[in-house]
Parts: sequence; structure tokens; C-alpha cells
Amino acid sequence: MEKIEKFLKGLSKKEHEVFLLLFLRMKEDYRAIPGVKKLAIGANLYRVRLGRYRIIFAVVGENVDIRKIVKRDEQTYKNL
Repeated sequence: MEKIEKFLKGLSKKEHEVFLLLFLRMKEDYRAIPGVKKLAIGANLYRVRLGRYRIIFAVVGENVDIRKIVKRDEQTYKNL
């Protein structure tokens, strides 16, 4: 969780607000967010695109667990 907090601190105020709004929507109902895709590499892993960033998260029961937030590159989906 420290990496995610550090990442959010490095964003501009507007980007920070956009991410927080997305996190709130994910908590309410991640399936209602356009562009959410189930990943083939994990049982309950999903990703959502937000500009050049990818948010990788897992769904455990009714809870959404954010695993990784990264800029899209060749290493994005490795080491999940």
C-alpha cells in the first residue's frame, strides 16, 4: 500500500482527484466502470485504464484490493 500512497502523492491535484473518484466508484461497483477488463493471468485480477496509467486490482468477495498502479509499458503485467 505504501507504493500506491507514494504514487498518489506524486500526482497533480487534478490527477489525484480523478484517481480518488475512480477508487470510490470501484468500491461501489467496479463492473459499472467502462473499460474494466478481467485479466487472463489471475483468477480475480482486473485492470482499468486511466489515461496512460493502468490500475491492476483484485476482487475478493465484495472487496476491491488495488494491487498496482503503473504507467503502461512492457513490464505492466509482469510480477502480479
